[in-house]
Amino acid sequence: MKIRLVNSFRALPSFVAALAVAGLLVLPFSAPFAPAIAAASSQVTHAVLCAPDVAGGVQGPRQVKNTSSATGGTYNLNSGGCAVMAGADIGFFVSQGYSYGPNLFTLRAEAISSSSTTSVSTGLTLPAYGYIVGFILCETAGNAVTGGLNIGDAGSATRFASAVALAANACVTIADSALTRQVTLSGVPTAETILLAAATSWNSALVNVTVLYAYF
Repeated sequence: MKIRLVNSFRALPSFVAALAVAGLLVLPFSAPFAPAIAAASSQVTHAVLCAPDVAGGVQGPRQVKNTSSATGGTYNLNSGGCAVMAGADIGFFVSQGYSYGPNLFTLRAEAISSSSTTSVSTGLTLPAYGYIVGFILCETAGNAVTGGLNIGDAGSATRFASAVALAANACVTIADSALTRQVTLSGVPTAETILLAAATSWNSALVNVTVLYAYF
């Protein structure tokens, strides 16, 4: 099984971003990053912010801090100068010339299969504060999955979708109406391992999985 992780980078012109989301554009992406995790007693929201280009200044990966508050957050910018930042720090960084960056990320796993209907790990993890934007499933061995595929996590085999029909040598994008992007949560969100299970039988199918997600 092969796994690939891709992340967004600098803010793109709107028409370029639209092509990227549509899967029509292949671009080099920056190194991965993750949001600061809140204390267990609080809920926070996040945004992707990117540092301004400063002539003669430090560019690329570096650590930055909200210096306007003793409790301000510290973040590691990726090679594009971007990071996922907690809501309490956004105002400060915007005042320093930071701009909102693209909030779309991709996880990929290849050749997922099983000999039983028990859920099998894709090796992919939806990070804390991440929510699903979309799933694309492709069968590559010429065998349809009998009964369709369930997509879940450790808490529920159908957490994200259930009985998704997948024909032999076909790709399917799960319809919005059939997709659970985010459940109602109590407490702080945690990372979730994404699992697949055949509703009836894998039928020797091999499945490639693409997950699109964003941060909230």
